[in-house]
Amino acid sequence: MINVWKLRFVICLVIVSWLLVIAPPAQAWQITNELQNELAEKRAAVAKSPKDANARFDLAITYAYTNLIQEGWDELKKVNDLDPNFKNTAYKTYSQKVIADPADWRLRFRLAFAYYFAGKKAEAIRELKNVLVLDPNNVFAYGYISLIYGEMNDTDRAIEYAKAGLKKDNLVAALHLLLSSGLYRKGDNWNGFWEASTAVRLKLQGY
Repeated sequence: MINVWKLRFVICLVIVSWLLVIAPPAQAWQITNELQNELAEKRAAVAKSPKDANARFDLAITYAYTNLIQEGWDELKKVNDLDPNFKNTAYKTYSQKVIADPADWRLRFRLAFAYYFAGKKAEAIRELKNVLVLDPNNVFAYGYISLIYGEMNDTDRAIEYAKAGLKKDNLVAALHLLLSSGLYRKGDNWNGFWEASTAVRLKLQGY
């Protein structure tokens, strides 16, 4: 008797291999010189003060909006290890910074993650939506909104924001993965599978 899951796995491998062969080179989100310089600056700050929780948080959020998502999560874990109380103070610090400079989307991104870090997910979503007001094409803001809605079991909104991000740039692997997760939750296994396959292909292509 054929193992259904094995069959699905083989089909997945075949489709991904086929997509890798026929898909044209992706022209997805590209890091700017400005963001590259920012990354270098934040990395240098951490190298200089590796036990500084603020420096690591700053780097983590820069990673978050430069498509270095796993690196960002890794840095956030280190922040908590260095200062377990950071989550209780960071959102207060960044709230004041945003009040002083409300048009800086980077500060709002940091405030959003500070809220998230403190377990204040609704407030995190609010600030990420503020990021989109200031920077409408920020695909990563769409992605994190989708992620948080998913964590809050609001699957419809999670799907909505993943799709909205893909309308801005349909070659971002993380957005396809988020959409896949939402579709699987809704029981749409075929489209969830297809989105996951697309995410794998784009990831293998470096996106």
